[in-house]
Amino acid sequence: MWEATWLYLYLTWIRPMIKWILRKILGTCELQRICRGYGGAARTKRVEKSLKLSKYKLLQEMTHGDVHVDCDVDQKVQDIMQIKGVSQEKDPQFAPSLRACLVQIRGYQELIHEVEEVRGEKYSSDNQEHENMLLQLWDHLMPDTSLESRITKQWGDIGFQGDDPRTDFRGMGMLGLHNLFFFADQQTELARQVLQHSHHPQYGYSFAIVGINITSLTYSLLVRGKLRTHFYNFPSPPKLSHFHLLYCHLLVEFDKFWFAEKPKNIMEFTRIRNKFEKKLLSLLRDDSTVLRGSFVEKGEQS
Repeated sequence: MWEATWLYLYLTWIRPMIKWILRKILGTCELQRICRGYGGAARTKRVEKSLKLSKYKLLQEMTHGDVHVDCDVDQKVQDIMQIKGVSQEKDPQFAPSLRACLVQIRGYQELIHEVEEVRGEKYSSDNQEHENMLLQLWDHLMPDTSLESRITKQWGDIGFQGDDPRTDFRGMGMLGLHNLFFFADQQTELARQVLQHSHHPQYGYSFAIVGINITSLTYSLLVRGKLRTHFYNFPSPPKLSHFHLLYCHLLVEFDKFWFAEKPKNIMEFTRIRNKFEKKLLSLLRDDSTVLRGSFVEKGEQS
């Protein structure tokens, strides 16, 4: 009860009063002070929070706009400057700094939407594109071994639970397959190394199942807003391929983490997975954090 009362007082009276006093003393609004004092994720996250807590509905809407509606970022910047009474002549750096933040905020929203669409697509054996991707996943990981048939116990060799991998994609939909395929297709040798690790006689695990679980973790971090730290530190808004690259990094890092923990058996997976997530969340609390490996998309390689 007291916490709710304090929050109400802070948002309704204390915060507006502090902002008013600082504006009178410094001659700048909160957004100007943020843009001048911070960079990267630290700046964008603070701009986003300031907009969310604004008394102006137009500013609040900029942090949760409809991704189906085109967003004129330049017009949004002008709207903010007009509402806040910021002069382009007196503060020429404000508009480009604010614009960079709004582009990132919008980009993160669009990435969530795109990832949700892929996750919402269910694997279908009647969809030839789905089937082809699954079969290519096998070819990338097991180039010297041919599948005896589409439904076979051989799928267990790359870490699926049953004779038909289709059933393992129920939780994450096609996002799970897209992540695994991207890893195997873009980072083939590394993916084969991790697969080989998963066959360890003492610390082995199911490669594909763990991979889908890491998809779930990466997705969860994204929709909870935890990956804003990572993506806001890049100069351009995130794309779906950036999500896949981050997935590759997290799967490789989990493989290292798993072996470092020396699990007694696979029953320790939940404990180790939760410990891994806790470590990630700790890293992401630092606004300078960027979670990435030493690899890029094939098309970006020189």
